[in-house]
Amino acid sequence: MKKLLIVGAVGAIAIGGYSYANYYVSKEARKGIDQQLMQIQTQTGLDIRYDEISANVLDNALALADISVNDHLGEQIAQIERVEMTGYEPNKISEYSRVEIKDLTFSGAAVQGMDELKGENINVLSEFTYDEKSGDADIFTKLNAGKLADVEFSFAMTNSQALMAVSQQLNEMQQQSQQEQGNLQQQLALQSQMMNAVTELVPKKVSFKLANNGKLKALLERLIGEQGMTYEQFQQNAQQQLSMSPAPVVLREAALNFIEGTEQFEVSMQVPENTSVAEINQQMMTLMGKPEELANYFSLHAVGK
Repeated sequence: MKKLLIVGAVGAIAIGGYSYANYYVSKEARKGIDQQLMQIQTQTGLDIRYDEISANVLDNALALADISVNDHLGEQIAQIERVEMTGYEPNKISEYSRVEIKDLTFSGAAVQGMDELKGENINVLSEFTYDEKSGDADIFTKLNAGKLADVEFSFAMTNSQALMAVSQQLNEMQQQSQQEQGNLQQQLALQSQMMNAVTELVPKKVSFKLANNGKLKALLERLIGEQGMTYEQFQQNAQQQLSMSPAPVVLREAALNFIEGTEQFEVSMQVPENTSVAEINQQMMTLMGKPEELANYFSLHAVGK
């Protein structure tokens, strides 16, 4: 949980940087970031500090260097060499934005019972592209956890203008709420608009990849051992459970192959062209209990090694 708070805090730094990257001097950007960090400390107890900050107005960029994260007892639990944000604009959804977290390392209480994380440098890259005219949007995130694993996620969609517009309104409201008490009725109205915008969204393709960099199986074995099972017993249990699962054959086989080899797992789906989320939900209800037809509908591809 503490690790999730740290990653969330780093993300909050990025969000806080959106409104301040356009300032002409880093001193002004520092004020905005410091306000965000104070809010994080109040909410989570995490004390996040940095040594350097720089802003570039030409490409809407903001960078923080030498970041330390301490818990509520003052013990350092994480160190980040650098966080870079590019392309964020406070008053609209950018055509291109990027966040990069370089050399995140955990320490102290954050790695208690997690020896596999000790000394590992974690790097995260997240990119977002958006075309307001067509509504095309692409999200790509890659996480390298040193010798543990590489994780990649991508999601492509279109007809996203309504979703982006509501997201921008929510972002502006969050910025205002730091200065004054938020309007609950307005927040509920935006949340309702968000739900409607999601149903209008037209997904195109989604993919997920996981690759073992050497230590992943050792981590899995330890976690399974803490549940009182050997890895072999876990494999047998997984085979039994998956044999009774309503999941498509290709997904079951990929999962079993990954459990056996623990080297690689990939899954991707491609939605029929111009099909909204609402239409997808309706089709899924129609094909309930028909996993192979559902797999064909989504052009499901899965590989495990």
